[in-house]
Amino acid sequence: MLSDPSATASSRRDLSVCLAHMSDPHLPPPTIAWSAFLNKRLLSRILWVSRRKHVLLPSVTAELLENIASHKELSALLISGDITNFGTKEEYRQAAAWLSTLPLTPVVVPGNHDFMAPISYRNSLAQWETWSDSAFPFVRFFGRVAVIGLNSALPTPPFTAYGRIDRKQRQKLASLLAKLGEEGYCRVVMLHHPPRKKLLPFRKSLINTPALSSLLRRHGAELVLHGHSHDATITTVEGTDIPLLGVGAAAMNSQNPERRASWNHLTFTPHEEGWQIRLIRRDHTGHPFSHMEWFSSISARQPAC
Repeated sequence: MLSDPSATASSRRDLSVCLAHMSDPHLPPPTIAWSAFLNKRLLSRILWVSRRKHVLLPSVTAELLENIASHKELSALLISGDITNFGTKEEYRQAAAWLSTLPLTPVVVPGNHDFMAPISYRNSLAQWETWSDSAFPFVRFFGRVAVIGLNSALPTPPFTAYGRIDRKQRQKLASLLAKLGEEGYCRVVMLHHPPRKKLLPFRKSLINTPALSSLLRRHGAELVLHGHSHDATITTVEGTDIPLLGVGAAAMNSQNPERRASWNHLTFTPHEEGWQIRLIRRDHTGHPFSHMEWFSSISARQPAC
């Protein structure tokens, strides 16, 4: 019996998963004890007061979230770090309250601002476990899409903001990518620092990009999402053809389209030959300013009964 192509296309659309990706909201800080600034945070506070608070506006973030909420097809909101400005315990608590009010279930990885100075787990990521995890990498499943969260953030010396994926995370990531690939999942990796040279100066880069890129090249991934750069770029992971997506900072008030607050509207649709991935980039008002589609080559096979 001949199959109905339209019915096949319709059934594939029914299996589509839609996700939103944003980053770097840099929530305005609450009242913080001055003792928290007797370290590198002081330099960041000076920058916040003198410049950043004038261009990173909570009203812009609120408008962006309102636009995201209007898209009822979305299953989750992926946030690739820098929810806070200084990474203090007061900000972690404030961010947890903010995360609990979001219009979609958030999935969160930390950024460099969230680990600006040493801080205990109890006062930091423990506050976000509902939306992140106690260990990295972790996985969240949305249909046949597996979102893998990595932690590239760590305290660094003044005037630097580099990141690193340590060996323990890389070993676990390799195992996850291999297993999920064998099972036909669409593997979306999210971290704060982009694994590609020259997107940022070395002092702000992922300093072990070659190690992570080599791992991704060996085991594969369908997409990598990042924050940190505040730019809505699309490139590839260093030394691979894996798409690498940045996004404008969620609070950024800018006239530059690539720097203006934006979010990535992603649709993943399974096909026999792989995954169709559609990207619509929208600014904080909801205006679409970029649209792309591509296929991955992994077989999007269904799990055995």
